[in-house]
Amino acid sequence: MQSIHELYALLKQKGFRFTAPKRELLDIFLANQDRMLSVSDVFHLLPENSGIDNATVYRNMQKFSELGVLESMVDDRGVSRYTLQEKEHHHYLICTQCGRIIRFPCTTHYWNSFAEGADFTETMHKLEVYGICASCKKAALEHS
Repeated sequence: MQSIHELYALLKQKGFRFTAPKRELLDIFLANQDRMLSVSDVFHLLPENSGIDNATVYRNMQKFSELGVLESMVDDRGVSRYTLQEKEHHHYLICTQCGRIIRFPCTTHYWNSFAEGADFTETMHKLEVYGICASCKKAALEHS
């Protein structure tokens, strides 16, 4: 997990100019490092008097993603979601109910032998496993 100081240093190094709205958006991602957030999620987490519109949220999230501050994925509903980019490569367990993410390390490339047999050269990979987290399963059981 990154601190606000590490994020600011990374962005300054890339020539990024800080404004109050950009700081507010970064604060939201820092406070929600265990979730993948959509533009709509971020917009609804902003303080009511922030004055930041949906287009500003979208534009800044795209820029943060281009600069390597956020990583993105498309969920099972086709919605782009974002979280802070981690230093080490990892994969995700993603709750389809609440959006919670559980990171797990990338320790094996079990597909390498298959890729070699197919004369395939990997340039990158990403693994996302979708399901329901323990909290959502518990809540569902309590409501049934």
